[in-house]
Parts: sequence; structure tokens; C-alpha cells
Amino acid sequence: MKSRIPPCIATIILVVLASAGCLGPADTAVNATPEPTPEPCETCTVPEGFCGPPAVCPGEPVNGVYVFTDRNVYRIGEVVEFGIVNCGDERIMFAHPSPWQVERWITNAPRGTPDNDTDGTWEMVGHVAGFVQTMAWPLHPGETETTRWNTTDWNTPEWGREVRPMNDNVTLTPGTYRIRYPWIGISRGDRIHYVEGNLNFTKEFAFV
Repeated sequence: MKSRIPPCIATIILVVLASAGCLGPADTAVNATPEPTPEPCETCTVPEGFCGPPAVCPGEPVNGVYVFTDRNVYRIGEVVEFGIVNCGDERIMFAHPSPWQVERWITNAPRGTPDNDTDGTWEMVGHVAGFVQTMAWPLHPGETETTRWNTTDWNTPEWGREVRPMNDNVTLTPGTYRIRYPWIGISRGDRIHYVEGNLNFTKEFAFV
């Protein structure tokens, strides 16, 4: 006798697969506008020692600290979830008042910066919304901070609650972007040991 999957169970399976973006477009009626083909399921390599949330794409660690995004490639208008996790042994301190920035790579720029090649530069397009009421922002060992960035109408008050555009003229275009957390030092006890130079925790991603 052939086994059959009960209709209710089959429906649940289809809903789960569809929500994961692993199914092709549904059949459409004649003359109907076809749905865009979903992106293939993306998998990211998670290095040994990473202590952050599951199903994310970490960047290169610095002192055991990782910046991560939930994917490597996005369409403009989608939600970008990013964050930072301290898998090291010491408390890390970040600059006030904006502990992170969203930056876009500009190729063939007329100038370089200390953190860039001479063939281009990183341009800030967004930063944390609101005002941080502290002199420094700490990230303790084992601690994770995440942010959801809705790139649809993100420069409006309704959507700009977590990520604020650098100015009113900022628009997102396809290309390479990164999340950058500039850190100022390591906190041991009540003292901050400041780092020398321009040190950052970063994670690159792309808009298509």
C-alpha cells in the first residue's frame, strides 16, 4: 500500500519551503504577470569559534569579534539584518554617538582614505538613528547586538527608526556595501585601553 501524506501536513511543508525562498514561482493563470524567480537558498561558511546566532554570514574576525549579515546578497527594498557578536574574552568599546555605519564602495574615486585602496573609497550612506546617551558603547564577551534595516522607504520617519540616511539625497544603488563598527578600545575594569590607528570590525554585502 502506498503511503500518503495527510493534506494538512503537506500544506505545512509547502508553506515552510516557500517561506525559505527555495521553491520556484507558482503556476500563474494565462495572461497573468509571472512572479519573479526566488533566489536560491544561500548558505554561508561559519568559522570555528563563531558564537553568534545561527543562519548568518559572518565577516572576518578581529580579536574574536565578528560582524555578520543574514545574507550576502540583497535586492534593494528588502530587509537587511546585521549585527555584531563578541566571541572574545574582553569587553570592546565603540565610539559615541554612532557605534556603526553603513557604507558604499565608490570605484575610481578621486581620493582614497586610510582604510581604502587608491582606486576607490568607502562612502557613508547611513548610520544609527537616535542619540546614544553614553560616552562609549560596550560589547561584553558573549554579547550580540542586531539591527533590522528595512531598505524600503528607509529615509522616511516610518521606516527610519533604526537606520538613518546620511542626508536626504541618499539613494541605494546596486553595488558593494559594508557594515562598519569603528572601535575605540578594550575595557579592562574601569579603564579603556585605546587602540592605535583606524581599526574597524566590518562585513561586506551586495545590493543587486
